Amino acid sequence: MTPAKPLHRAKFYLGWLLLLLTASVLDADERIDRLSTVHKDWIQKEVVYIITEQERDVFLSLESVDERARFIEAFWRKRDPNPATPENEFKIEHYRRIDYANTYLGRDTFREGWQTDRGRFYIILGEPRDIQRFDGYAEIVGSHLWFYQGDPRMGTPSFFYLLFFKKNDFGEFRLYHPTIDGPQALLTGDLGVPSSDNRAAIQALREVSGELAVASLSFDTSESADIVGGRASIGNDIMIARIEESPKRAIRTDYADAWMRYGNRVSADYSFNFVPSRNDFSLLAMPSGASLVHFSIEIDPENFSVETDDDKSKFYTTLDISIEARTEDGVLVVATDKEAVIEMTPSQMNELQSLAFAYQDDFLLVPGMHTVSVILRNRVMHQYTVAEKTLEVPELSSSEPSLVDVILAFDSEMRAQPAAPGKVSTYQLGRTRFQPATDGLFVIGDTVHVITQAYGASTDHEVSIELLDASGTVLKSIRAAVGADGLVVDHLKLDSMVGGSYEVVGRLLSPTGQLLSSRRTPLVVSPRSSAARPGFVYRRGLNTSIPGLVDFMRGEQFWNLGMLDRATQSFEAAVGSGNDRLVPARWKLANAYLRQQRPDDALALLQPLEEAFGEQFEVIAGLGFTKYMKGDFSGAVSYLTRARGLSPPDAMLLNALADSHEQTGDPEAAREAYARSLELVPEQPAVKQRLASLDGR
Repeated sequence: MTPAKPLHRAKFYLGWLLLLLTASVLDADERIDRLSTVHKDWIQKEVVYIITEQERDVFLSLESVDERARFIEAFWRKRDPNPATPENEFKIEHYRRIDYANTYLGRDTFREGWQTDRGRFYIILGEPRDIQRFDGYAEIVGSHLWFYQGDPRMGTPSFFYLLFFKKNDFGEFRLYHPTIDGPQALLTGDLGVPSSDNRAAIQALREVSGELAVASLSFDTSESADIVGGRASIGNDIMIARIEESPKRAIRTDYADAWMRYGNRVSADYSFNFVPSRNDFSLLAMPSGASLVHFSIEIDPENFSVETDDDKSKFYTTLDISIEARTEDGVLVVATDKEAVIEMTPSQMNELQSLAFAYQDDFLLVPGMHTVSVILRNRVMHQYTVAEKTLEVPELSSSEPSLVDVILAFDSEMRAQPAAPGKVSTYQLGRTRFQPATDGLFVIGDTVHVITQAYGASTDHEVSIELLDASGTVLKSIRAAVGADGLVVDHLKLDSMVGGSYEVVGRLLSPTGQLLSSRRTPLVVSPRSSAARPGFVYRRGLNTSIPGLVDFMRGEQFWNLGMLDRATQSFEAAVGSGNDRLVPARWKLANAYLRQQRPDDALALLQPLEEAFGEQFEVIAGLGFTKYMKGDFSGAVSYLTRARGLSPPDAMLLNALADSHEQTGDPEAAREAYARSLELVPEQPAVKQRLASLDGR
């Protein structure tokens, strides 16, 4: 076994060489040169042992002093063991350790104490439970044996040693490595022990201290040190690495990850105040076939902040919600901002102390594959969270029955009154309201409420529901009837299960048993005894009972997608609903008609609006374009000029105005409008040619 020792040493030296090279690369990061002295000291000295690589990279990516200050605030807040107190106990203790290291652990070296081996581990681990000092011994070099109680959750043994020694009894104390240094390094030359005789070295150490002899072979007190053979434990190197990583193991860096992904979508006040959450996104269809995306975002109580009045009779906050949906090509289909004022009674607040807060809502989304994101911002403490999912919204037809989605809930109930005709409330269809299980999480023994909707199906149809394991094996199977509104509700009991990932598959069967449609969704079974469920649910949703509103919103989304014909059809349905308060539907439809070269139809919609909406850009600009397309250039100049004063114009309006000026004999006004158009969109060859012809006159 003796030849193996140099191999272990070679591997270990190589590993430490790589670590040193990595540290040199990090220190040489040119981004550090851009930092102020204060921020250089913070990243290179104060938090060098406790900051994660992700946090370090984000900090060095920041451009402004203000951003770095906000990051540092968030950095310490993430490590605060008790946010309810005004002091950050972790931060106070961390700087105490640095002060101690610099005051007492750098005395025997020209370096600052935090840079020494003892300083590094003192800052990481704090005060040892016990220190044995072996100074002034004739047999051994100066050595200090530190004893710690560890935390297995942090990757350290329950109890362990760290041994520091002065090599050749000279210089500063450095960390002893059993596999590199070996027991002989702890002995002075006076004993005459051969450098290759580990067993003799161990015996010599035992005469001084049995604990010291054990620690020279293994730092883990639970291991049986090879005292007889004198061979060092191969687990020491791993243990040391875990100790050095221990301050980083329990830290969630999602706030730094979130800044990289969403920093440009929230204001500076929120930028590093990301909090984790759980979410669910589910689809339900209206009788018309339009689909609503229902979503629930759950935030644990320690991450949900509220304010209270003086007598603590009311607790409140305001949430700002931003909803976006984009196609696979990045086209923005939905962009909605909402505000929610949350008020809670003392009893509700007491319940929220141990249970999560849930915000539930819905929004309309046209068929297609979309990436949906919801940013929820809490004005108290300026915290935010993000929920995202890729959704395939099906094209539904009453003539082709199909499943809309499979939804997993932990509870469902029959309401006393059904939703209004034609209305789908948030997580409610007909009289059935349900509570979704965010992230599809359940525990062994739970009952899963399986909800699905068979759009266009009759009560003669049937739905098969299967629970599959990771290999695709069917573990449970049930058949469910299709009810009113195509609603299907049934239950799966998760008995005789083990923790893991599963899948629930719903299949719509025709009256003859033919497969018509299928949907599937993941289900996670946790081995824990309970799953987090909300204690306070704030529920709102789109008022789909407003005549024409759904058609109008669908029209806007089809317009964003460039689907002019479908947008026109939806706007026509919105206008035809008879809702006189839905005025924007009229000017949107007029715009669609103009794109289809139908100025007379556009004029019929816009003229009645001019008196009441004479300051509305869309109305006045639309009238200007109708005049232009009908050849009434004088009228076009009048309306397009008015529109230009109501809102910054685009190139299309400026070009129409310029051409109208030309046609009415005003080349100077035409020249100015063309020039402004080119400032907005330089690459317009035809406009450049028209402007050149005017300049040549």
